[in-house]
Amino acid sequence: MPDESSAPITFTIDVEDYAPAGEEVRAVAIVDSILERLSDRAITGTFFVVGELARAHPTMVERIAAAGHEVGLHGWVHVPFPDLSPDVLAEHLRRGRCELEDLSGRSVEGVRAPTFSLVPEAHHALDLVLDAGFRYSSSVLPARSPLFGDPTAPRHAFRWPNGLVELPCPILEWGRIALPYLGGTYLRVLPRRIAQLGLRRATSDEILWLYCHPYDFD
Repeated sequence: MPDESSAPITFTIDVEDYAPAGEEVRAVAIVDSILERLSDRAITGTFFVVGELARAHPTMVERIAAAGHEVGLHGWVHVPFPDLSPDVLAEHLRRGRCELEDLSGRSVEGVRAPTFSLVPEAHHALDLVLDAGFRYSSSVLPARSPLFGDPTAPRHAFRWPNGLVELPCPILEWGRIALPYLGGTYLRVLPRRIAQLGLRRATSDEILWLYCHPYDFD
């Protein structure tokens, strides 16, 4: 991890499976390997876990929590928020938080929308997230994106009108390009100097965190 910034950089991972349907789940074994690597380096972070994966592999969540990491929800299923009806999304948020709390033995306070899909057309989700008992979201990519992004969103931590805290994805502007430069794929494929540049340009009001997935380590 680049060390050009004196600000802390939080490790976060979106725990989702990526094996084709019918094939062996690979994410669980990779998570075990990641837990071992983090332990060797005395690093703790946040694991945003897909609810249905947690239900299918409960001991994985138990091991994450036992290692001292925060557990958050990455949706009950890995489906973008705009693709779910309000009733279904509300049920998914409640069910996912309860499942993770039962398995981890701790309060689950954070949620990350799959694919950073908390975009303006999904802002109805804000009250649903708060009503489900979450205290913060880490679900906004504050830039244009081929998938989901919201270039109108602030690039520093902020509160939504209902009081929910949002921790947006760190972004590096490079000309007309905006990159989530601390994302797993970007860390793997871009030159190290890109991350170094992003860290040098980071402002004091940004909360820096990297995000990755089990497949980034596979």
